[in-house]
Amino acid sequence: MKKKIVLSIVLLTGVFCFVYFWNKYSYAGEENYFSSDTKPETGLQIGIIGDSWVVRQNLDSLLEKKLLDKGVQSEIYSSGNPGAKTKRIYENLFKDDGEEFSSKKVIEKKPDYCIVIAGVNDAATHVGPEFYTHHMVMIIKTLLHYNIKPVVVSLPEFGVEENFKNKNIISSLSNRGAELFLNGGTEFKIPDYRNALLEELKRNGLDKKVAILNFDEISRDFDKNRDLYADPLHLNKQGYQKFSEFLAKGIVNLAETK
Repeated sequence: MKKKIVLSIVLLTGVFCFVYFWNKYSYAGEENYFSSDTKPETGLQIGIIGDSWVVRQNLDSLLEKKLLDKGVQSEIYSSGNPGAKTKRIYENLFKDDGEEFSSKKVIEKKPDYCIVIAGVNDAATHVGPEFYTHHMVMIIKTLLHYNIKPVVVSLPEFGVEENFKNKNIISSLSNRGAELFLNGGTEFKIPDYRNALLEELKRNGLDKKVAILNFDEISRDFDKNRDLYADPLHLNKQGYQKFSEFLAKGIVNLAETK
């Protein structure tokens, strides 16, 4: 009887671990493009998709105001999914409008540009540059399919190490195990994610079709710019003022060269 109980516990633990790691590290399948006959509205139209960085501090309103300060009127459509990795952000593009965190509406508006703010949760959960790059490329290809110019914010320099210290034992072991399996035990760095994406864009001939906004213009070192952060993963009010100004400047430069 005891052996059966022990065996059952082992099997249940094995199933739990398999499901946990599968959900965390499996790649998204390629979705079928949906038809959309919507015609773009007049004037500058901007979409924003991504994780919690999109929904905090009313980023869409901040960006609209910053653009207006520069004499540029715009209409902004945003959709953010707190805690989402790039896999979920890609999948959200194909969810029906009634589903939670659907960003399909952004595509259906056919904006001139779509700002993609993603990757913090990928790096925070140590899924690796290949996971991040794979799904970012899928997001970019989807936007391009609908004739929307992707504007990608490079992965921010956030507090990776500080965030790791706040994790529970299961998450900590999971992350270290991933780095051992994926990177020979060496910790992934933010430049690893950035460089992998740039290389993949170039390899796919997408580098000329995508605008990259370098987050280092705001902060290139988390330790030296803690006054801009509310916590290791998120900007504070002051940080969002700089972030929205940075985005507005990037959009204005793109519009002027269009």
